[in-house]
Amino acid sequence: MIETEEQLAQHISEPFDDMAERALGTILSAEELVISTFPKCGTTWAGQIAHGLRSNGDMNFENLGKVVPWFEMGHRFGHDLSRPQEHQPSLFKSHMALSELPKGGRVINIVRNPGDTLVSYYDFWSDVLFDPARISLDMMARQFFLLDRSEGCANMFRLNYFQHLVDFHLADYGGPVLFISFEDMKTNLPAAVRRIAKFMGINVSKRLERLVTEQASFVFMSQHKEQFREPLPNGSMDMVVTGRVGDSKHRLSPELVGDLDSAWKKYVTPMLGYQNYDELRTAISLR
Repeated sequence: MIETEEQLAQHISEPFDDMAERALGTILSAEELVISTFPKCGTTWAGQIAHGLRSNGDMNFENLGKVVPWFEMGHRFGHDLSRPQEHQPSLFKSHMALSELPKGGRVINIVRNPGDTLVSYYDFWSDVLFDPARISLDMMARQFFLLDRSEGCANMFRLNYFQHLVDFHLADYGGPVLFISFEDMKTNLPAAVRRIAKFMGINVSKRLERLVTEQASFVFMSQHKEQFREPLPNGSMDMVVTGRVGDSKHRLSPELVGDLDSAWKKYVTPMLGYQNYDELRTAISLR
């Protein structure tokens, strides 16, 4: 169990192994789809929607990772990227930035308010990766959100939230990218289902839209939580936790809120023009 910020920094600075590097070097077909988000921004949620759309709502899977495998971490979770997928198009998930993803396919990126993302990420790893009595939200923010990650090894943990977001909007991927906000999915899930279906080239019926929306609801996914757990060598991790919006308003100190705002203005505003997250959310909601 990690107890110091130095241990946390060391843990997340380990480079990818050869199997992860090979997986990220995969060349995709134009129909294949990658759901890639910053951690805790709706990867599992979007994966459930996309799988439901392509499979006509089939819930006959042990866990979602078996049918929507990880690129960079799949081998650690027992995912087999080479196994033909039963339903088409083939789906994969990732936390890598757009410039680091396998080329050739199409990508769905879910964005989420940075403060809420930080709180969710912190709670997700508390008592699993680190001791929350010793690792604070401020430490988590520094290591996963605020430190410049322009240089150094690449992996799915050593990240800067703001650089990750900018990369997704500026990188030349070569294939189509769909942007949806986590908050819009919470506000109008049927509309998000329709947007994803259109992006996937699926002519969704009203019946299928209702079914996929129901199966992607927080109530349904919580009731079937075992199907959204990631098995680990020493246990498993629940991927469906709270899905709340607005937790950061009650959890972050004024100083940390200021740090996140300053980072937005340092990394995002000069490159994308948006003054804050709400402006970005509005822009992608209109696409």
